[in-house]
Amino acid sequence: MNLATTDEVLKDDTEVDARTQALGRELFALARRMPSGESWWDRRVMSLGMSDEHVKAQLFRLVDVLPVLSTSQQVNRHLREYLGDVREHLPWVARAGLGWLPENGFFGRRLAGAAVKNTRRMARRFIAASDVTEAVAAAKALRARRMTFTVDLLGEAVLSAAEAIAYQKYYLDLVEGLSNDAANWPDDPLIDRDDRGPIPKVNVSVKLSSLFSQFDPIDPDGTSRAVRERLRPILRLAKDRGAFVNFDMEQFAYKDLTIRIFREILGEEDFRAWGDVGIAIQAYLKSSGEDLRELAQWARRRGTPVWVRLVKGAYWDYERIVARQNDWPLPVYDQKPETDANYEAQAAFLIENCEWLRPAIASHNIRSIAAALAHAEAHKLPQGAIEFQLLYGMADPIKAALIRMNHRVRVYAPVGALLPGMAYLVRRLLENTSNESFLRAGFLERVPEETLLMNPLKLL
Repeated sequence: MNLATTDEVLKDDTEVDARTQALGRELFALARRMPSGESWWDRRVMSLGMSDEHVKAQLFRLVDVLPVLSTSQQVNRHLREYLGDVREHLPWVARAGLGWLPENGFFGRRLAGAAVKNTRRMARRFIAASDVTEAVAAAKALRARRMTFTVDLLGEAVLSAAEAIAYQKYYLDLVEGLSNDAANWPDDPLIDRDDRGPIPKVNVSVKLSSLFSQFDPIDPDGTSRAVRERLRPILRLAKDRGAFVNFDMEQFAYKDLTIRIFREILGEEDFRAWGDVGIAIQAYLKSSGEDLRELAQWARRRGTPVWVRLVKGAYWDYERIVARQNDWPLPVYDQKPETDANYEAQAAFLIENCEWLRPAIASHNIRSIAAALAHAEAHKLPQGAIEFQLLYGMADPIKAALIRMNHRVRVYAPVGALLPGMAYLVRRLLENTSNESFLRAGFLERVPEETLLMNPLKLL
């Protein structure tokens, strides 16, 4: 979607923008009074990572490799090597102590154990559970705070049919285990009902590439057949148990095939009238507007609405690198205000077409959230017609503020072991410490609210 079209969709509506500013200030005021949920140690690590890009890169490399280091000597050697490369960028205390880092012995084992323990603890800040039992406990803990959830199984591409079958079984176990326990959960109208009635208490997100080891856009027909074969048991179980299934979106190369499989399997007789399904669309992609228009037309023909989780996207650096390496056109917007403007435009489109594409606004950006609320008010959408989705372990004050304003909050809660979760953890850490991070600017660096709430069209 080009920026001219974005401008047409938004129409630079001064009344809606004024309401966006007012709602944004209200959200900020509420959020700043809420506890952050961060420990002193987390704040110190984030502060160190944000203070210097060289240090951040080395710390994240260390985090990425830690799960495969099996001895304390290996851990301490990597600590010394990674931090030694950025010695001059470290605080003086760290520089002075770097040469004294032990490699072995009692103190070496204690140091390595502390590094691994703190990495695992940080991972658990963003990763909700390691198995089905923990996932049930995490879901109940979220519900106790008046938040609902979607559970995502960590790990993306698989390397064998055996791995894909194991992932399929894990999804089935998640749906079964959560549904069994959910039968005894008391109803909470804020999170268990929307403007059209009851909604599923259990919600699972599926990555299609985890269901087929040869997931490949070069063979769309074969890939679609194989993935749909593995998907059907998951969808049938979810439909039978009254659960919701969302199709996650991965890298740009998989986008068209993911949408194709979504449309093909939900066009099948067994699932055509089933509405407890959704798909993620990434607003940093220039094609997102066209994808949403085609999805709206398809949903009308299908005769049953679907949900759309509107995200900005988590693979921006990756997409830029791949496009430049191959001399391909850049599929993502190059500047953050372009993505923010497109996000608001597509949120407005979802709200205007909510009869067929039900809006799930997934963002930590208060301006983006407030703009969606302002558009929903302008179109007189009833309470509960849209929901807000935020990541597990991030933006807790914003979640609490939205709940205080009587909006449904769904938390994207990853489940999985530490090793496959490292890539996810590093993405979350990069988000938290990015120079363009809204959370960093708004809650750590205290950038003025009027700057953070500015219409992104005016920044272009």
